Amino acid sequence: MPTKFKLTLEGNAYDVERREGLMVVNGVEFSLAAKENQVLIAGTPHTVKLGAGVAEVDGISYTVSAEGLEEPSPARGRRAASSNAAAEAGALVAIMPGLIIKILKKEGDRVEAGEVILVLEAMKMQNELQAKSAGVIRQMNVKQGDNVEMRQVLCVIE
Repeated sequence: MPTKFKLTLEGNAYDVERREGLMVVNGVEFSLAAKENQVLIAGTPHTVKLGAGVAEVDGISYTVSAEGLEEPSPARGRRAASSNAAAEAGALVAIMPGLIIKILKKEGDRVEAGEVILVLEAMKMQNELQAKSAGVIRQMNVKQGDNVEMRQVLCVIE
């Protein structure tokens, strides 16, 4: 897993480095820990919810993006999604690196827009990933227990 990446928050760029128990942001160190549904930054608890391109911290939404967190995923005996699947309207992609802890739908299932497809755990937070549009799950690329990377195509809905 990469330890250095670039984070853009509300249009401002930051160089971030992860170290055990620390985050270094533009050269300044902050202690970092996760406790239940909160993130402790320099000992101060914050409630964080992450979505595609959005982070909500203590109830306030911010636009965010990150570069440098991607890692190639090894093939696991499963056909890979096409290289442009993420650009397809129905592709459901990982919003951050994490662990698939629950899959609620399977290939062939019909889903409605906003319906929860799977649950991704990242930074001790559970994120319910929802269908962007109604359709049928044509390809499920993960299984429960899989580690995924940011922007990895998890499933394709047509």
